Amino acid sequence: MLYTYEQIFSETDVVFDIVQQRAMDVLYCKKRIESLLAFVKEKRSEGAFQAVYAKAADLTSDPRDEPMRKRRLTQLQDPQERYRNLYMAILDNILEQIPRRFSNLESMLFLELVNPGKFDDMRQAFPEEAFQSVLKSYGHHFDSGRLRSELQVLYSDQDLQSNRGKLCDYLVFLKDMELDSAMPQLYKLFSLVATIGATSAGVERSFSCLKRLKSYTRYTMGQGRLSSLALLAIERTLVKSLEKTPSWYDRVTEHFLEKERRAEFTCK
Repeated sequence: MLYTYEQIFSETDVVFDIVQQRAMDVLYCKKRIESLLAFVKEKRSEGAFQAVYAKAADLTSDPRDEPMRKRRLTQLQDPQERYRNLYMAILDNILEQIPRRFSNLESMLFLELVNPGKFDDMRQAFPEEAFQSVLKSYGHHFDSGRLRSELQVLYSDQDLQSNRGKLCDYLVFLKDMELDSAMPQLYKLFSLVATIGATSAGVERSFSCLKRLKSYTRYTMGQGRLSSLALLAIERTLVKSLEKTPSWYDRVTEHFLEKERRAEFTCK
C-alpha cells in the first residue's frame, strides 16, 4: 500500500500545490487535474500493479512463499490477487474522489477576469467565457454592461496595472485613489474574488489559520483565550508593526508575569 500511495502522492502533491497557488488560472488548474486523472488511469493497469508488487516483494518475502497449513491454504485467496484487488480499489477511489472534489471548478472560471498574468491577452481578446461565468453565478449583483466596460479599462490601462501583482494590492489601490466609486462594478468584482479562498485541495487545515487555532485550542483553553489567538491571527499586520517597538517584548513579558499561575516565572 505504501508504494501504491507513494507513486500517486508524488503527483497529487504537485498538482494540489499548483491549484492553490494559481487558483485564479482556472483553465490551467483544470488542465493539470485532467492530466492527474490520466496519470492515475495509466497506473490502473496490470503492468503498473506488477511493478509495485515486485518492488514491495524485494523488501519482504513473497506472501505466496510463506508456509501455511493446508486447511487454510484452501480457504484464503491468493495473496497477489488480494493485493491486486486492493490496489485497484485504491485507484478507483482516487479516480472517483478527485472529480467530485473539483466538480465546481468550472463555475469558478470568472476568477480569470482578475488574473494579472492574463491582462495582456484579455486586452487583445475579451474573456467572454469567464465574463459569462460571473454573470451566471452572480449576475444579480452586477451591472453587466458597466462591468464589461470597466474590465476593458483595466486591461488597457497600464497605470491601473503597474506595481500591483496581488489582488489585495488592487483593492487597496482602488480604495486609496477613490476609484471604488468611479469603477464600482470592478471594485465589487475584486471584492467578490477576495472572499473566495483558494481551494483546500491538499492538507486542508494547512490553508486556514483559524482552523489551526481552533484545533490547537479546542480542548486546552477557554473561549476568551481562543478569541485572543484568533485576534492575533487576524491582526497579524498590526502585531508585526508593534514588534518593531523597542519596549514591545518587555511590555508583553510584564503583562504575562502579572497573570496568576501555579508556576513561578519571576526571578527573585
